[in-house]
Amino acid sequence: MHRKRFKRLFHSVFTKLLATILVAGIVISLIIGIGFAHIRFHSLSHLDRNLLLYAEYLTRDLGDPPDIDRAKQIARRTGFSIRFEHLDQGWQTGSISDSFQFKRARVRSHGNGVWTGQHRGQFFIRLPHGGGELMFITPHQAGGHENAGKVLTFMAIAMAVVLAAAYFFIRRVLKPLRSLEAGVKEVTDGRLDHRVPQTGSDELRDLAEAFNTMARRLSDLLDSKEHLLLDMSHELRSPLTRIKVQLEFLKDEEVREALRADVAEMEAMVTVILEEARLRTSATALELANIELTELIRSVAEEFKDRSPAIVSDEPEPIEIQADREKMRMVLRNLLDNALKHTPEDGDPVTISVTRKPDSIDIIVQDRGEGIPQDALPHLFEPFFRADASRSRKTGGYGLGLSLCKAIIDAHKGRIDVTSHPGKGTRVAVTLPWDDSRPL
Repeated sequence: MHRKRFKRLFHSVFTKLLATILVAGIVISLIIGIGFAHIRFHSLSHLDRNLLLYAEYLTRDLGDPPDIDRAKQIARRTGFSIRFEHLDQGWQTGSISDSFQFKRARVRSHGNGVWTGQHRGQFFIRLPHGGGELMFITPHQAGGHENAGKVLTFMAIAMAVVLAAAYFFIRRVLKPLRSLEAGVKEVTDGRLDHRVPQTGSDELRDLAEAFNTMARRLSDLLDSKEHLLLDMSHELRSPLTRIKVQLEFLKDEEVREALRADVAEMEAMVTVILEEARLRTSATALELANIELTELIRSVAEEFKDRSPAIVSDEPEPIEIQADREKMRMVLRNLLDNALKHTPEDGDPVTISVTRKPDSIDIIVQDRGEGIPQDALPHLFEPFFRADASRSRKTGGYGLGLSLCKAIIDAHKGRIDVTSHPGKGTRVAVTLPWDDSRPL
């Protein structure tokens, strides 16, 4: 589950937009950094030339060989540290910062033994003079690296603030998409009256409007289909009645009985369609009362005692819930009837069990029959849908049973789920809300 959630988050539009902003920020930072490095490189070149000119002037001022007293005067005025190294003698004006290390400095050669370098913000020049080597070292810029650290910290905090602001801004911009996703789930579950809010004035608002239009037209289309079916069923009653009357005048009794059986089957079909459509339309009109669930299950299972294979139910302790007794009876009857129809007569018994949880009651109907194809599972609760495309008389039904069951369970604020594996059987789980603190 966590892996699926992580994969969904990784591939979400929100994550892609945030990653795009992050990558764009990194690329912009790199471009700026390369630009500053380029400018700094050229600046160092100019600095080297200026330092060399200044060092040439100071070298002439020191004399040949260099005078230490003169060097001390220059050091006091400029802040430079001046060092002279010779085989016979050597001296140095002032002290050099402990952080300055010649071995770790970045140096550049300018020919004729002249070197310039830099380490930790201090620049130096080494050049041959007076039979030895003369070095000028710029003063240590106290706090330079500390300031650089503060600047980097500030930049990191600023980037974090910008990314956080971008995060919440993107969430706000994409909020209509989450509403649209919820709307798609509602419509998928059969609640075609659901509408998503139309906010803002951008493309997402247009998308929400298009979704609402689609849901409304789809609802109108299904309503038209149901009305057409009801109208046709009503209209068929009159010609069927006339046919039944005319049959009585047929002299050939064998033909009369055969036609009478066909007419009776057609009449039963029309009656079932009308009755199931009427019940599905009025499924939300509940007559709630306290009912004893285990007793209801036992009585419904008793209705199928002559059907094969048998129905096996556990014997849980009494459970009282608030529900519409007749409509719950209809749900249980439909589920058990479907399970028996799709299980061989010599197969394993159909089982029905009840599980009590702190906030819900689970009713499980399990068979070991032929199962349902995986591609049919998402459509099981659609009106007039049948997994058996052949419409054989053996399985019967008109594709309204499970649709009716879902409408009734939804009206009870419950949930109905179907899992199935072809050749292994089908499991239907009905979950009803229940309060364990309510006294029986």
